[in-house]
Amino acid sequence: MDVASQPQTLRVFATGEECATVLARVAAASAAPLFELSSFESADKLLQRLAHGESPDLILLDADCPRTRALELCRTLKEQVTTLLLPVILVSRSTRDRVAAFAAGADDFMTLRAARELCVTRLQALARAGCARRHAAATALDAEKLRREEIRQTFRRYVSPRLADRILGDDPLCVPGEQRTRAVVMFADLRGFTGISERLSPQEVVPLLNEYFSLLTAITFAYEGTVFHMAGDCLMVGFGVPLMQSDSPERAVRTAQEMLQQFTALADSWRRRHQIETGLGIGINEGDVVAGNVGSTMFMNYTIIGDAVNIASRLCQRARAGEMVFSRSIKHALDARGLDVHARELPPMTLRGRTSPVDIFCVPLARRLDLGEVASTALAS
Repeated sequence: MDVASQPQTLRVFATGEECATVLARVAAASAAPLFELSSFESADKLLQRLAHGESPDLILLDADCPRTRALELCRTLKEQVTTLLLPVILVSRSTRDRVAAFAAGADDFMTLRAARELCVTRLQALARAGCARRHAAATALDAEKLRREEIRQTFRRYVSPRLADRILGDDPLCVPGEQRTRAVVMFADLRGFTGISERLSPQEVVPLLNEYFSLLTAITFAYEGTVFHMAGDCLMVGFGVPLMQSDSPERAVRTAQEMLQQFTALADSWRRRHQIETGLGIGINEGDVVAGNVGSTMFMNYTIIGDAVNIASRLCQRARAGEMVFSRSIKHALDARGLDVHARELPPMTLRGRTSPVDIFCVPLARRLDLGEVASTALAS
């Protein structure tokens, strides 16, 4: 029912004889029909009708009829979300149950002695008020749905759409808090980016980075990875966090393989368009991390931290263009799943601040570039 145009005929659900008597007396002096009445013998039958999605303009309950349990029914209607906003009026021969009716949540209480004009005015006013309340609630619900969808779409910028839906579920505000878990961390980094930045203007570099990150994030989301960091020419991705993935090492390696393969076509395109030479290096490690919001009260970033992250970053620095380098923990996980990616064991890598070297393995593409930038970066680690 539109708030601006109140219809002449009000749809009424009623129980008991007294309600029908009141409506008949009120409508008798009117030339046009005022009410479309549906009578119910019991409270259960009225509730069943409402459960099918029907929404009357008014509900009249006979407070003097024991079998309809008017007070109990009124309380039930006002406790259910779907019927809370429907106007409920209790009708009685006397005012004895007036206080009990309002305590049960009734919107109004009428007696058979009420004047016809007063009854009409009160019933129409209640119908308008109920319609306005339902309209306002529907508007608020639509706004809330829009807000929730905006939150969902924002979160999907960080994780794959399917993973975002699983994390958010029915409540988009349930974003994971601090979490300690075992995860696979992957870094992907451009080789030759310093030279590109020197040769090209910022206006030319930005579109290239957009192409680069669009490619890598699309592949990440295809394997349900989570993008945790994107800066400069470096991308940090997590698997098995914030939701556990039993095959996270395999997902990471498959993601890296597809990134390296698809990036060759992008690199060829850049070479033709800008006469630049570049490649992609990837490092992968598995270990314990802490995932959570890090930052200040003014700026927060959902990320992962831990020694496993630092090692993955160093492995990425060690990888040359066209290479994937991963730790022994990843190798063990792949072997346990019977996955052979033809990895070649390299000499252990010693990292600053660590007492023991890290065993590393390399999986190169068929075509691998050797850019001077990589050698200096690897030595710095």
